[in-house]
Amino acid sequence: MKNTPAVSPTVYYSLIIAQFILPIIAACIDMFNVEPELELLDKTLYLEPQSWELTVMGIAGIIILTITIGLLLKKEWARKAYLYTFFPTFLLYFMPYMHWIYMSSFAAIFNDLAFVSAGILLMILVTPSLYQPIFQE
Repeated sequence: MKNTPAVSPTVYYSLIIAQFILPIIAACIDMFNVEPELELLDKTLYLEPQSWELTVMGIAGIIILTITIGLLLKKEWARKAYLYTFFPTFLLYFMPYMHWIYMSSFAAIFNDLAFVSAGILLMILVTPSLYQPIFQE
């Protein structure tokens, strides 16, 4: 009997890509949303990012891009880096520029699905019986 991995490579790659595609869909939904409440919130609560915030977000973006490319190439260092940077990445949401995050309910669905896919990927990368078959050449 053939021993097949519990998580297929297609699911693995889909979870990686979903973390980036789903928030983009959420942003597009809110960009084209014509609800007056969102427009009013945008006019009253928007803050310009400070230079240090742009620097921190730029560095974090480069690190996340590097880790994502490593995960797509199934590198062990990328798996470890993803595990060690998963929770510190959420600290970016506490910067003053990111203080007011508002979205419509449809956009929130896609945003939450991105968090769910990131959590599933985290559990796959933590569990040796799930990630080892994927990372074997």
